[in-house]
Amino acid sequence: MARIIFLSPFAKNEITGGIKTTYRQAELLSELGFEAWVYQPEGAPPWFDTRARVVTEPRLVTAHGDILVFPEVLNGILAEMVQTRFAAKKVLFSQAHYYTLFNPIPAERYRELGFARVACQSSIAKGFLERVLRFTDVAIIPCYIDAELFFPRSKTMQIALIPRKLPREAAAIQRIFGLKYPQFASIPWQVIENQTERETAEIFGRSTIVLSLPFLESFGLVPLEAMASGAIVTGFHGYGGQEYARPDNGFWFPPDHLEEVADALARIITGLECQDAELLKMRDAGLATAARYSKERTRAALSTFYGALIK
Repeated sequence: MARIIFLSPFAKNEITGGIKTTYRQAELLSELGFEAWVYQPEGAPPWFDTRARVVTEPRLVTAHGDILVFPEVLNGILAEMVQTRFAAKKVLFSQAHYYTLFNPIPAERYRELGFARVACQSSIAKGFLERVLRFTDVAIIPCYIDAELFFPRSKTMQIALIPRKLPREAAAIQRIFGLKYPQFASIPWQVIENQTERETAEIFGRSTIVLSLPFLESFGLVPLEAMASGAIVTGFHGYGGQEYARPDNGFWFPPDHLEEVADALARIITGLECQDAELLKMRDAGLATAARYSKERTRAALSTFYGALIK
């Protein structure tokens, strides 16, 4: 059987939602009966559990009928590979559409690279790829939230955050919050840095609030994982989060509204202390929003997309 090979030649300790999504799609395709692999010479990342099959040989050998799934990050070895003649078909799966603008290969050349199909995670990204890069018929393969990992635990009044993409903004929000609302100085902040996926899920599950700090996203997994964990989310949607961010399921702001985010944190704490009905409705709306991003929905999209390519 022809193989579907996701190209992920990154350092095994690199932590990104895109790498995790790549492995999750390979797992689901294998469950569906496809011959799916991830090419990562350093081996599978240690920060999440995976059942995906991994190609670790430095040089990838392909056969006629194989499908190579390229990320949008076409630099280094990926830039070489995408311009190499293969017997395999080439697919572009873009998980961060803005990154197409900053590669050695100019964005206007993407359509010349011979991709059989193009896919992304959201209507936000699909619109960009079609309007700006002028691809046609871009497919959407949605992410899913692993309900076996991300679910509510016994709650503690605390604020969880992943500041990796916006560390200065995170620090500024925390400082503004401390200055304006000293009465909440005892509330802990749980900063997540280099934790495993399972450890992150535990923290989200115990946290009443998650500060959302995505940036230039095509979708944005973290806010949805927080919603699925029963936390109330406030912060930024990161652009791609507009796919699901609504006034009823969180407090969402542009990325320069730092004081407003700090104010929303105080509003949530005050409301939760008195069991504000509106905040409880917001938490439930967040749970319902995350539940729509199910494994079954992703599995169906993968089956349709790759089933049409393997004939």
